[in-house]
Amino acid sequence: MRRPEDTDWEALHEIVDRDGKLVADAPWLTKDLALDLYRDMVRARVFDRRATGAQRQGRIGTYAIAEGHEAVQVGSAHALREQDFVYPGYREHGVQIARGVPYETILAYWRGLPNVAWDPPDLNQMVITVPIGSHLPHAVGHAYAQRFLGNDVVTAAYIGDGGTSENDFHSGMNFAGVWRTPTVFIISNNFYAISVPYEQQTAATWLADKAPGYGMAAEKVNGFDVVAMYDATRRAVQRGADGGGPTLIEAICYRFGPHATADDPALYRTREEEELWRHLDPLDRMRAFVMNRGWWDNKAEDQLITGATDKFDRALDAVTEVELPPRADIITHAFEKVPDSMVEQLHRLEDGAGEERSPIPASERWIVGHDDLPSGPATEMSMADAINAALHQEMAADPTTVLLGQDVAVAGGVFRISAGLLDRFGTERVIDTPINESGIIGTAIGMAMAGVRPIAEIQFEGFSYPAFDQIASHLGRIRFRTRGNTSLPIVVRMPNGAGIGAHEHHCDSPEAYFAHVPGIIVVVPSSPSDAKGLLAAAIRSDDPVIFLEPKVLYRAGKETVPDAAYQLPLGRARKRREGGDITLVTYGGMVPVSLRAAEMATADGIDVEVIDLRTVYPWDVEMVSESVARTGRMLFVQEPQRSGGIGAEVVAEIAERCGYDLVAPPRRLAATDAPWPQFAIERHALITDVMVASELRGLASG
Repeated sequence: MRRPEDTDWEALHEIVDRDGKLVADAPWLTKDLALDLYRDMVRARVFDRRATGAQRQGRIGTYAIAEGHEAVQVGSAHALREQDFVYPGYREHGVQIARGVPYETILAYWRGLPNVAWDPPDLNQMVITVPIGSHLPHAVGHAYAQRFLGNDVVTAAYIGDGGTSENDFHSGMNFAGVWRTPTVFIISNNFYAISVPYEQQTAATWLADKAPGYGMAAEKVNGFDVVAMYDATRRAVQRGADGGGPTLIEAICYRFGPHATADDPALYRTREEEELWRHLDPLDRMRAFVMNRGWWDNKAEDQLITGATDKFDRALDAVTEVELPPRADIITHAFEKVPDSMVEQLHRLEDGAGEERSPIPASERWIVGHDDLPSGPATEMSMADAINAALHQEMAADPTTVLLGQDVAVAGGVFRISAGLLDRFGTERVIDTPINESGIIGTAIGMAMAGVRPIAEIQFEGFSYPAFDQIASHLGRIRFRTRGNTSLPIVVRMPNGAGIGAHEHHCDSPEAYFAHVPGIIVVVPSSPSDAKGLLAAAIRSDDPVIFLEPKVLYRAGKETVPDAAYQLPLGRARKRREGGDITLVTYGGMVPVSLRAAEMATADGIDVEVIDLRTVYPWDVEMVSESVARTGRMLFVQEPQRSGGIGAEVVAEIAERCGYDLVAPPRRLAATDAPWPQFAIERHALITDVMVASELRGLASG
C-alpha cells in the first residue's frame, strides 16, 4: 500500500501547506489570483463529478476522472500566457476549464460528437489526445516552428507518470533538449498507470531526475498545492520565453477516483489507501488559505458550486439535444477535398440504408488537374536531380517550408537528394535531427500545427515503422479530429523499394500500409519529370502526403525536365503505353520493368497498354476502368508482397466495375509474402521483365 508518508515531501516545491498557511515567499500572489485559482479548482471538481454522474446515466461515454489533479491542472494553466499553446492528454479538464474552453466543447468530445467547436488555433489548445504520450513531439515541433516564425509562444504538454514509459516521451524530451525549445512538460505523477503502480513503470525515484539527461531544467512540485504549481510553471514559461530551453515539472498528486468510469480501483488499491490520500485534498488546502485571509466564506462557496453545477447542466443539455450531422459528415473532413472514391463509398452506404444520397458540392470534391508540362528551358535530369530541383524551388518559393530528417543537412541525405539545401537555406530550415523516426514525424506534425510546411525525410523506408504510430494516429487524423479546423501540410519523403542490393529494412515497399491509413495521400513516381511535378504538388498540398521515391530509379536514367517550377495532379495516373489487348497497371520501380515486358510481348502479337498509377491512394479508378473496359484483360504488377497489396485493392475494384467486360480473370504478379531476402539472394525475389512477359502471354491465351 502506498502511503503519503512514503513520499519525501521536503524535496517538493511548496508554498501553501496543508493548513492553508504560506510556507514560502510569494509576493506575486494577489487576492485576485488566489481566488481565480480556487474558483477554477472548484469548477473542475464540480465538472468532474457531474460528468461522472452523466456517464452513469448514459448521457456521455466513458469518462476519464481527474479528481485530485485540480491543483496541477489549474495552477499550470493559469501560469500560461494567452498566446501559449496546450497539448493535453485525456484527463486535463481542469486545464481546459481554466483556459476558457467552453463546457459544450469539452462535453461534446465525451459524448462522442464531432468536435465542431474545437478549433485548436482559436482555443490555443489541441483536441484531447488518446494515444498515450504521442503528443509530446507535437508540442516540441510546435514550439520550434513558432520560434522560427518569430513568435513568442511556449507550448505545454501534459502526461501522466505511466505515459513516461512510452517511446515518444523519450523522443519528445530528446528533441526538446537538442533544439532548446520553449516547451514545458508537466507530469501528473499519481503513482498509478490505471492499475500498474509507479514502481512497475520506472526504477527512478523521481521522474524529474530524467530531465538532466536531456539537458533541460526540472522541478519537483507538491501537486496538492495549486500556488506552488502556478509558481513552477510561471518560471518554466519565463525560462522558455527567454531562450532558456525546456523544463520538466513533476507534480506529485493522487487520483482519488478510478482511472475512468470503466475502471474499478478496488482491484489494485485499498479503500484505506485512498482515505489516507484524501486528507491531502488540494481543494481543502486552498480553501483554507483563502478563508484564513478573509477572502472567502461559505456563502461564496455555495454560490460558486451552484453556478458551476448550473453551467455544467446547461452545457450537458445542449450537447444532449444537439442534432446529429448527416451521414456525409463521416467523410467530409478526412481530406481538404473529398476523393471521388470516398463519395462513392458513402453513397453505397446510403443506398444500402435506403437513404437519399448526400450531395457533395463540387467545391468540396477532389479536383484532378492536367498533366501538361510547362514550355521553356529544360534540362536532362535523373530522378534524384529532379527531386532535388523541386526541393530547391519549393523551399525558395515558400519561406515557411522546412526540411528535417536524419543526415539531410550536412551530408545532403544518404542518396544526396538534399544536397545544396543547407548552404542555401540554413540550419533553421534544413535540420539534421536525432535518429528517431517517431520524433521526426511527431515534431513535423507540431510544426504544421504552428503554420510551417514541413518536409520530413525518413532515411530508408524500412525505418518508417517506428514512426507508424505518428502516421496512423495523428498525421492522417488531425484534420478529421478537428473537423477541418487544422490542416497538416506535411510531406513525408523516403526512398522505396528493392533492387540496390542493400541490407534488411533498406529494400522494403510499405506503400500498402500507408494507403490503408485514412487521411493520407500516397505517391510513388517513376520518372524524373513526374517526380518533380508530383513532389511540388505534394509540398503545396494542405493534406499530408507520403512520397515514396523508388531508389532503383534515382539515377537509372535521365529525361528532359522543365527548369520552371510546376505541379502535376495528385490522384491521376499516366498512360505510359497505348495498347488494345491487355491493360497492365503498375507503379514506381516496376514501371520500366513493365514497359520492357510490354515491348517483349509484341513479338507474340500482344498489344499491351501500360498505366502508371503514380498516386496509389487515391488512385485513378476512371483511367484504369476505361482501359480495362476496352481491352477486357488486366494484369497488375507490384514489387512487394502479394497479399493485401495495392494490386489486391485495384484488382478487386476493377473486378466489381468491369466484371462483364473482362474476357479473362484479372491477374496479379507480385513478390512472395515472406520478408525481403538478404541482398546476396535478392534476385530470387525481384520481379523481372521476363516474368511480366510470361504473365502477359498467359493472360492473352486465357
